[in-house]
Amino acid sequence: MKKIEAVIPPSSLGMIRAEFVRRGVCGNLTVTEVRHGETHGPVNGNSDESLKDKIKIELIVPDRQIDKAVNVILRHAMTESSDRHGHVTLLNVDEILQLTHPMPSECAGKQ
Repeated sequence: MKKIEAVIPPSSLGMIRAEFVRRGVCGNLTVTEVRHGETHGPVNGNSDESLKDKIKIELIVPDRQIDKAVNVILRHAMTESSDRHGHVTLLNVDEILQLTHPMPSECAGKQ
């Protein structure tokens, strides 16, 4: 399994989500609003001016769906502007622990 993290323009999110569904990419999608920019370059009085509003999406997918999911992001996250668009990061996932409420019978004998 891999965790895909991608920083994309906000306008791309709807198309990427729709394409994940259409192409059968499975997983839970986490979306976070972020500010994205370079760590170097000219700094004005307000360094936040160089940061652009972006969306960070996170998705854990089985190995067989990695190429499909990354291709969807790369195809639909491009914009026509000349600024840096974002990035896609792939991280290995060794284990996933699911957070759930315990069943009442599991809790009855524990105190």
